[in-house]
Amino acid sequence: MLLRLLQRDWFLHRRALLTFILIFSAFEVYFVLVANQPRTWLVMTCIYISFFVIVPMTRDDKFRALAWTGSLPVTRADLVRARYVGSWVIVALAFLTVLALAALLPGSKIAPAMPVDMRSLLLAATVITIILFLLIPFTIRFGLMGVFVGLAALQLIGAGLFVFAAATGSFEAVEGGIAAIFRPPIAAVVAIRESLPRAAFNLVALLVLVLINWVGYRLALALFRQREF
Repeated sequence: MLLRLLQRDWFLHRRALLTFILIFSAFEVYFVLVANQPRTWLVMTCIYISFFVIVPMTRDDKFRALAWTGSLPVTRADLVRARYVGSWVIVALAFLTVLALAALLPGSKIAPAMPVDMRSLLLAATVITIILFLLIPFTIRFGLMGVFVGLAALQLIGAGLFVFAAATGSFEAVEGGIAAIFRPPIAAVVAIRESLPRAAFNLVALLVLVLINWVGYRLALALFRQREF
């Protein structure tokens, strides 16, 4: 049933997904020619890739296709599971496309320092996991409106920080406050990494990412069960 749901998504939304991939590929062609920091390139690319996954969900919401899908002999858990698996398949295909462009495109500035080591792959997986955790559950529950609400909230937070910084005359204070939020978890990760062999740390990090995805799936399922078709 999972495979049938994935085929359904790719068949219904193939043109939209192909359009996004072509636009993204054109952007990446430019990006790999001008990017000077491989890590920055990797993070920004992963952020861009992560938003591909909302295409099937928002199009289903736009064309009211979810009610039709819900009439099939599938459970809501099947639908949510298909969303998560399909999202990671889309992400993986886009990421492989990106790596191919960076490695093979003449004049690429990324190729000499190609980020394919385990640390870079874990960084990419972490960025994607966090965005999917924040994006998929609310998009599944509220459709396109969930995306708008999330983006609007980020905009309001950014605007509030800017106003505060302008009022106090100190952007350093805002930056320091934001950094202070992330210092404890970063310090904890660094401490764990230094206390474990590299292979053990990589395994622990991978298990944590799997756990976050599972929690995101359970949250999405809980929210989706409250939705009426």
